[in-house]
Order: sequence, then C-alpha cells, then structure tokens
Amino acid sequence: MSVHFDAITLPELSARERALETASPPETTQFSLVGTASAQINEGALLAFDSALPKQMIDDISNSLLFAQLAADKQFNRHTATGDWQRTFFGTLSVMGWITGSLSERTEVAASPVDWAELITSYMPENVDQLVLSSIAASQQLPTTSSAIRIWSNAALVGDEGVVIVGPSYISGDNPNMAIALLKFTFEKEVAGFLRWDVNFNITTSIVTMELNESIYSKVRNSVIAKLGNRPKYLIASVPMK
Repeated sequence: MSVHFDAITLPELSARERALETASPPETTQFSLVGTASAQINEGALLAFDSALPKQMIDDISNSLLFAQLAADKQFNRHTATGDWQRTFFGTLSVMGWITGSLSERTEVAASPVDWAELITSYMPENVDQLVLSSIAASQQLPTTSSAIRIWSNAALVGDEGVVIVGPSYISGDNPNMAIALLKFTFEKEVAGFLRWDVNFNITTSIVTMELNESIYSKVRNSVIAKLGNRPKYLIASVPMK
C-alpha cells in the first residue's frame, strides 16, 4: 500500500456509529490496568494485551487497529469484499509502522458447533495461547446486551457470515508484537437425506505476525488520535479479564 499517511481518511459517521455514540456511557472506559492482562472489543476485533505491555503501547495498538479497520471500511465492505478489505487493513497498518512478519492462509470446513477458542488458538504462537483463551472466554461471558457485544456483533457479523479478528499482543525487545487471526466464515446447511442436514462453517483464516516500530508510529500518533476523534469512546469496550 504505497500511500502517505496524511492521504488516508476515515468514513463519515454512519447511522450505526451515531446510535452507538448515543448509547455509550458518559464516563471514559478504563481499558487496562497496569501490570495485568487485559482485553477489549475494538470494532470488529478482539484485542488482548499481555501484562508486560505498558499503557502507551496498549493505547498505540488499540488506536492503530481501530484506525486501520475504519480506513479499510471506507474503501471496501469487509463482508462482501473481504480480500480487498483485508489488503487495505494490513496496508494501512504498515503505513503507521506495523512491520509484517510471516503470513499464512488456510481454508477449511468445520462442522457446527465449532470450538472457536480451540480453532483460533491452534493458529497462534505458543507464547500467547493462554492470553487468547482467557480473552475469548471472558468475551463469551459477556451478556448480549453489553456494549462490547453490541459493538462487535454489528461490525463482525452479517446474517450467516462474518469476519472475525483476534489479536493478542505482547512485548518483544523494545516494541510490541501482535499475532492476528482474521477469519472469514459462512454458515451453510445442506440436505443430507430425509430429515437430515449437514450444518457446517466454511472458514478462511489469514494468520499474520506483526511488530509495531514505535519510533515510526510516534510520528503519526497525534494524527491518528485526531482523525479518530471520539470514536474510541463508543467503538471500543473493555472486556473484564479474571
């Protein structure tokens, strides 16, 4: 994605965003406590943060992931043009200082019900297994009426299909690292005989490891915050971790 950061713009507020903004709590949400593992629903993504990450890095990860999702949303529909949306999403992250490491893709058919936690963890580096499992388990305990689930379901799901992003992050050396699993799935039922149906999920998963160069991101940090405005207040919600 050969574009200068200043040329990247975000979409106008949608009716969905205005509704979320109106319903958001008046107080500022505390996303993390220093020295503890934490998680958040960040638009259509579940982000989890290792306890060793300092607050500035958590804020940088959170803001950059929200910015990249919104920038991609302006260009493409994440559900009907997922490939183009994904390339724009990762391209925007690279402009902000995220350096992509290994990237792989896998397509499979999984019978319903799917153990999503086990499936996603199987894609992740071993050092974040517990962080992924804990953040997914905590998210699954949230009521459907919670701010986090309202934000996530409206962004990630459309009918019987969805685009789900899970991103655990940790510190390595001087910079934060993240493993991202981006799953595109469709739910299908096929007649398998009289009063018999096969119920499956078709799943395509992209797995990417990334490192944020903080010295590069520091040059655009204030612009990211300014362009996001108050969107983090109603497009990000904390997920209580035990």
